[in-house]
Amino acid sequence: MKSVRHYLSIMLALPGNPGKGTGVPVTIEDLTEVLSCTPRNVKLILRKLAEEGFIAWQAGMGRGNSSRMTPLRDLDEVTNEYFRDLLAKDKMKEAMDLISHKDLPVPLRDQLRGLLDERFGFQVERTVSSTVDVLRITINHKFDTLDPAFASTAAEVYVLQQICDKLVAFDTRSKTYLPSLAHTWESDEEGSRWTFYLRKGVRFHHGRTLTSKDVEYTLRRLKDVRSPARWQYEEIDRVETRGDRVISFHLKRPNRMFLHFFGSYYMSILPHDVEFSGTAIVGTGPFRMAEFTDRVMKLEVHGDYFGERAFLDRVELWFTPGHGPNDQYQLPYWEDASPHKNGGSDPSGEIEYRMTGCQFIVFNFRKEGIARNRSFRKAMRLLFDRLAITRDLKGNRNAPADSFMPDRSRLANFQATSLEEAKAHMRDSGYAGQTIKLYFFDNKALHDDAGWLQKRCESIGLRVSLHPVSFIEYYSTEAVREADLMINCEALEDDLEWEYLRLFLDEASYVRRFFDDGQHAWLEEKLRAYVKIPSPEQRIKAMDEIEWRLRDEDWLLFGYHPSKISRYHPALNGVTLDSFGWIDFSKLWIKHEREDPPCRP
Repeated sequence: MKSVRHYLSIMLALPGNPGKGTGVPVTIEDLTEVLSCTPRNVKLILRKLAEEGFIAWQAGMGRGNSSRMTPLRDLDEVTNEYFRDLLAKDKMKEAMDLISHKDLPVPLRDQLRGLLDERFGFQVERTVSSTVDVLRITINHKFDTLDPAFASTAAEVYVLQQICDKLVAFDTRSKTYLPSLAHTWESDEEGSRWTFYLRKGVRFHHGRTLTSKDVEYTLRRLKDVRSPARWQYEEIDRVETRGDRVISFHLKRPNRMFLHFFGSYYMSILPHDVEFSGTAIVGTGPFRMAEFTDRVMKLEVHGDYFGERAFLDRVELWFTPGHGPNDQYQLPYWEDASPHKNGGSDPSGEIEYRMTGCQFIVFNFRKEGIARNRSFRKAMRLLFDRLAITRDLKGNRNAPADSFMPDRSRLANFQATSLEEAKAHMRDSGYAGQTIKLYFFDNKALHDDAGWLQKRCESIGLRVSLHPVSFIEYYSTEAVREADLMINCEALEDDLEWEYLRLFLDEASYVRRFFDDGQHAWLEEKLRAYVKIPSPEQRIKAMDEIEWRLRDEDWLLFGYHPSKISRYHPALNGVTLDSFGWIDFSKLWIKHEREDPPCRP
């Protein structure tokens, strides 16, 4: 195997991907860099490769002169054999390293992905005393952080919800909060004092039981680390604990939405006696973090979970950059498993999820420039034709948006826009040929959206440069300094009333980061009144008023509502989606159709 690794390292480093039998010039000095060893060891490796029939080697004459190497084995053949051997020996990290190699030819990478998919999905592993149900999946987004205080993507929030719990949990059916770590709660009539009563016997993953100190610590930590969500708790005047299971919050002013703040993922309860580590999070959730490296995250079932035990014993999330979205949960060794319809899901193993939230453009009012000009924003509204982008690009662009909420958008009357009218507004703006900087998060859908908009702008003489932002750079200040506008996509949690507050008040939100002080002042005044409103119906009317101004003054431009297809093997049961369209691992199970299902030792 060592010779195979050396051969692949050399072949993938050679320019032009030379084929079998094609001689190429190469120096010993070059190979010391490729193989990370001394010239003496390089010569030993080359001799071994020649003896084993991998290469023919003709040494150059004189110091520094190129030698000639001729590959004698086909790269695809050797790579496939080596990759299969890694999978057979369950060396998943080495397999992932190979498939992620930056110089691996794309067709070969696709071949390896096909082999890899056969080892993913649902697996059964046999131990001495029992069998272990394992779900392996690949995801193409490596987490920058798994700190509840700084979670910024749907994937991060989703995984945190498997590891941690909150005091209360939002119920999508009733649109109300239900008990979670707190078995009940109460507030005074005006909503200025809130008391939570904690469950008995809730255990963290390290074994200690939950107390009110943990709730107080979690809250204090958000302030200490300057979480972008600390605005939610700035109205707390003082915290009062009564024993281990009662905690009260006295507010500076009434807030009828305070309960929502303790159901947000930012308030995932952490133990006060364990130093926080983003790669070894301790929570109370249905799964505990067993391993977190640059290649894999392994979650193992929490046997002492206070709620219903997860059916899966382990979930492995393997990071495969460039693999593309892969949310298919397969059972490669149970191909004859019978379909099972569950909870209204399609027996074909496919669910289409209509996301709450939308794709939109937000202008950067923090930067001096043309984005502050009303005529320019009117021109962009016409260029960013919602009907045209959904028609031209199709894909997951489900319907044009006129609101963050799909049900509100369905009431809108969309009309095709005029490029001539856009050109007239652009003239009125005083645009003088400067390049407009368009930022966007670096995923395929938004990349396509940006390219589409760039061509529309160029058709009327507007120069636009594209600037992708990786998720690792989420908290970077570059976009705030440099961008004129940004394409964004917000997937909103089921608790829409809380999400509206997060969009406009959370320091991580690009809507908040791009708006200026005057816009903040207006929004904060509206939202201070919003949290005092007693009924959800009245709060929705307040949301409508805010969105009306966003549209009327073109502070942001609504684009479209995306949909997501979640695919899974039809033999999987308990398939339910969370607010981001992810399948809930803690509910998945499989009906064993055979007495002795195929297992892996």
